[in-house]
Amino acid sequence: MKVKIVTAIYNGLFGTDLGGRPGRNNPYKYSLKSLLQMSNADFVCYTSENDIEDLKNFFYKTHGFTEDRIKFKIYDLRKHHFADKINKLKNLDETKKSDRCFEIQYAKFVWLANEYRDNDEGYDYLYWFDAGLSHNGLIPFRHLIDSSEQFERLHTSPLFNDKFLNNLIKHSGDKITIITKNNTRHFWSQTIPKDYYSDYSKELHVIGGFFGGEIEKVYEYLDNFNGILEILLTRENKLYFEEQIMTFLYYEFPELFNTIYFDLWWHEDQIINGISNMREYIGDQKSFFKILTELNN
Repeated sequence: MKVKIVTAIYNGLFGTDLGGRPGRNNPYKYSLKSLLQMSNADFVCYTSENDIEDLKNFFYKTHGFTEDRIKFKIYDLRKHHFADKINKLKNLDETKKSDRCFEIQYAKFVWLANEYRDNDEGYDYLYWFDAGLSHNGLIPFRHLIDSSEQFERLHTSPLFNDKFLNNLIKHSGDKITIITKNNTRHFWSQTIPKDYYSDYSKELHVIGGFFGGEIEKVYEYLDNFNGILEILLTRENKLYFEEQIMTFLYYEFPELFNTIYFDLWWHEDQIINGISNMREYIGDQKSFFKILTELNN
């Protein structure tokens, strides 16, 4: 059984016409290195012309990974298939201040489709993982490694391993594993206009941090996503986050998905204004990191 994981790292987007989180460089490299503990998967990382040599030096020369384990591919975000439509709807001043890049959000589905079509090696399962998923904001320190290197300590979790990957594949079965968050008690996001829904609901919000499964079902999902994205870009006067579109698809095509549910992002190590006892506040609610521990059992 062959598995491919697709991801991306782009630096220096904050303050530009693309928008994006500042400070991606070392945190995202060490986080992706953590994800590579899933050694039974092959990785493809999309990136920019400006970033690719630095990434190759870090992964190939410094840390000894080979191209068989992780390949880097250049993709110009400004040449996205829907670039003209995105730019017509984009507020440039807001984008420069934003930590979210719409081109990256939408390109997840382009990159996955690229890897589906370029499947000469016969991959059975295809997943997306955000490169920055492994970090102490999501995972308590008891599930991170002890290291004198700051970035390694904050971004390396042994929870990402082959047991996790194998259980993820089992969970996916012949469908797509999708992560849904409680969107009522801990409201996270609106969704696309309810007129598009057959049966409108926003009780659950789909998370785009990682998803995927059986490769043919993933391609069907990608086709559905790009279809509704083109309609939204044509009819609406605003840009919607990829997770808002994914949430719509979750309700419209439930037969595609095997779902994993969580309640809130927070864990016991975090300091939140107005909350004096995080363990007591969390109680029996399911924190995101417990998805990772459950898939290690």
